[in-house]
Amino acid sequence: MVLLSEECARILNCPLKSLREQLFHPKNRILILKELLGRKVRTTYEDRNGQIKTFKIGGLSKYGANVTQAYGHLPRPFNISVAAHFYARHRIRLQHPYLHCIIERFPRHMENRYYPLELLELVEEEQSERSTPSTLKPLIFRCGSSSEENDEEELTLCELSLGW
Repeated sequence: MVLLSEECARILNCPLKSLREQLFHPKNRILILKELLGRKVRTTYEDRNGQIKTFKIGGLSKYGANVTQAYGHLPRPFNISVAAHFYARHRIRLQHPYLHCIIERFPRHMENRYYPLELLELVEEEQSERSTPSTLKPLIFRCGSSSEENDEEELTLCELSLGW
């Protein structure tokens, strides 16, 4: 299996240490999303129940795991960063806490889950399954009419469709 952070570094043709700086450029984030959006990934760790989670990539955060809030828009004393969440809940100290996060989207819920790039690996799948999943296609139509609170936080399929 290939770690997602290594795959992103390969796509951008840069070392893993400079991946953080490369992902701050919007064109590089769009390039990564075009390659990886809708592909299946799985966690490299087990949760408290011993389960490994598998899901499809729904987006890429705009900032690193040290800045991205883990629990949405809760006020400051009740909310922590994604990096702090993984240490507090799973006892995993991130080696690259400044790398961006992958977003798992739930179409009918208002919450998203954020996973650091270094804790995910790509799942091998057939070429026909790599197309954009039907659950992400409605985001294209919703983006023009509504202003979500997370517009500045993440880059999604919505921004790809608008040519951002």
